[in-house]
Amino acid sequence: MVINDKDLGEIRLVENKRARRIIVRRKDDHLQLTYPPSVTMSYIEKTIAEMKPRLKSLIEKKPGRITFSPESEFSTFSFRLQITTSISASNFYMNLKDGKLSISCPADTVFGDVSVQTLIRNCIEKALRYEANRIFPSKVKDFAQEYGFKYTGVKINKSRTRWGSCSSKKSINLSYYCMLLPEYLADFVILHELCHTVEMNHGEKFWQLLDNISGGKSKELTSELKSFKTVL
Repeated sequence: MVINDKDLGEIRLVENKRARRIIVRRKDDHLQLTYPPSVTMSYIEKTIAEMKPRLKSLIEKKPGRITFSPESEFSTFSFRLQITTSISASNFYMNLKDGKLSISCPADTVFGDVSVQTLIRNCIEKALRYEANRIFPSKVKDFAQEYGFKYTGVKINKSRTRWGSCSSKKSINLSYYCMLLPEYLADFVILHELCHTVEMNHGEKFWQLLDNISGGKSKELTSELKSFKTVL
């Protein structure tokens, strides 16, 4: 069950038989409220109202997040974001075309509201997923052919903790947050995972292989990659 609060945004309710009281934790793009089975919905709503000042502070402590508005500058290597307001718009609309993600908002939109920011982020994430599915499989195919790798498939996920991974069955998994990287680093992530189709660990042979196909910059690019954090 989900509660959409004007000030707090999305709150996901999770019933837990072991819970003895209501606990609220901050997740990447929402709050998660865990509650025991005996608690009623009216009590949950009352608790949220009482906890709201603390919960708002919890959200605001999220580091590095962009507050999106018509003045925002945000782009990936395949599209740029344009947020507009319109007196004729009664709802929020998004359109991704010709390298531009357009999000049209009602004229009275309050961009400081958490719920508005959540909605805009959801639109951006839909675009990230779409572009990742459009771009990454062909990149994997091209690099595999160029360097002689064999793989079994490509899957796109929303992992924030890993840019990519490779299964024992040689299936490549890529986070759509790779779209937020410079394109040369997204390419490096793909090369890294393709190397794991040959060397599953990070031993000396793995780094030699990755060095051979990255112009001798495997350590340098890995260090650069580690410095990037998702900002959504």
